[in-house]
Amino acid sequence: MPENAVFKSAVLLIEDDSKVLRLQFGTRSVKPGEKVPKGEAQRNPKLGWNVTSEQKFIIISLDVDAPFPSFAPLSPVLHWLQAGFTATSDGELTSSDPAIAYWAGPGPPPISSPHRYIFLLYEQPADFDAKLFSKSSGFGIKDRMRWDVSKFEKQAKLGSAIAATYFLSN
Repeated sequence: MPENAVFKSAVLLIEDDSKVLRLQFGTRSVKPGEKVPKGEAQRNPKLGWNVTSEQKFIIISLDVDAPFPSFAPLSPVLHWLQAGFTATSDGELTSSDPAIAYWAGPGPPPISSPHRYIFLLYEQPADFDAKLFSKSSGFGIKDRMRWDVSKFEKQAKLGSAIAATYFLSN
């Protein structure tokens, strides 16, 4: 399944410490694979990465376990898509660009085991135009389900993800 390939590529990146995104909800720093209660992950996450260039980046976040980890026909579900990220001097990734798809916090069904929420970081091509991927009415749930990350990578002319992290939540 495509979501498994996305997760496997993220795990391969995480195996190299230099390719692990820093993830924070409020004041809580989250290590890759750590469980975060869904109530603590509803606000926009903060991400960081040790980068010194003035390169711009795109962040994609996906739930690869919808509606259940053992039965995930709705996956991957897009939880966040935003371009224009740059790194501050301390490595925090910030963007003043409007999100293409705003952060949607975790919301697995109450009877589900924890879902995996993946964050992927890509170098943003110089000619990237977020308007080509934005929706005037925003991304509704139907637009987010079965989101084709490979199709987006091709249409946006992205290379492979260069850093990643993930957390669990239910």
